[in-house]
Amino acid sequence: MLHQHRFRAMNSDVAFWLWSDSPLAAARLVSAERTFAQVEAELSRFRPDSGLSRLNAAAGGPAQPVSPLLFAVLAAALAAAAQSQGLFDPTILTALRRAGYDRSFELLAAARHDAQPVAAQPATAQGWRHVRLDAAAGAVQLPAGVGIDLGGIGKGWTVDQVAQELAPWGAALIDAGGDIRATAPPGGEPWSIAVQDPFDEGRDLLAFRLASGAVATSSVGRRRWELGGQPMHHLIDPRTGRPAEGDLHTVTALAPTAVEAEIAAKVALLLGRTAARRWLNQHNLSGVLIGRDGQWQIVGDLSRRLNPQGA
Repeated sequence: MLHQHRFRAMNSDVAFWLWSDSPLAAARLVSAERTFAQVEAELSRFRPDSGLSRLNAAAGGPAQPVSPLLFAVLAAALAAAAQSQGLFDPTILTALRRAGYDRSFELLAAARHDAQPVAAQPATAQGWRHVRLDAAAGAVQLPAGVGIDLGGIGKGWTVDQVAQELAPWGAALIDAGGDIRATAPPGGEPWSIAVQDPFDEGRDLLAFRLASGAVATSSVGRRRWELGGQPMHHLIDPRTGRPAEGDLHTVTALAPTAVEAEIAAKVALLLGRTAARRWLNQHNLSGVLIGRDGQWQIVGDLSRRLNPQGA
């Protein structure tokens, strides 16, 4: 029997599916919702009482003790920064604020947009290299001027945590605003995952079968606003400190975990079409690259895709 649970968290629509005959299955889905609430309360940069906000406020001071949750997600983010040579950078908070993303997205529409456009400027001078983690003390030291944003990787990390919680109860699928993780095929049949046309939300470019693993999508078409008459979006290129301006509009990446898929999608989008294809192949990852010109291509093995259109 397939059980379903939907709610809103992390400014995203979240849905859980669980294929299980257990009489406790529905209750387990409701219980798993609390994991999203707990992580959001600790990692939100928009909540002044969150652990992340307190850490950011202590930048330039001595090392601060943080929760195991915050330490784990930040450690994963810094490892991703090192692996991607800084293309995935959790220390872009200043650049996000300078671009106008200084409040929760649903409040941006009511914000003033008459500020001057942001100038090209490296976001953090690789500030991620200077964040100090003390695992023994469970503490973090941020240099002056460095702020942390864990929005994307935090959501992926939560999806992975919920997948672990639900896996013992049956085949589960978790979808948090496009960050997806499957634990096993329901009834022996893989889940069907659609890749939406970002230029026509009523149309899917293709769909593929996912028995287990994760999918994430990064797009310059989401979370957009204007600042000083210029269009802005939330995907900051650390090399310029500005919203990304490459030739890719949207990237969907497949990886073993939601954290890995989240990182891969963002790095690929920042790299641009040619370098993204090479990077995904080098890391044995699959994905779909959709250009600003509307042209799209599959990278890696999506041979099990269903009903491809225009391939």
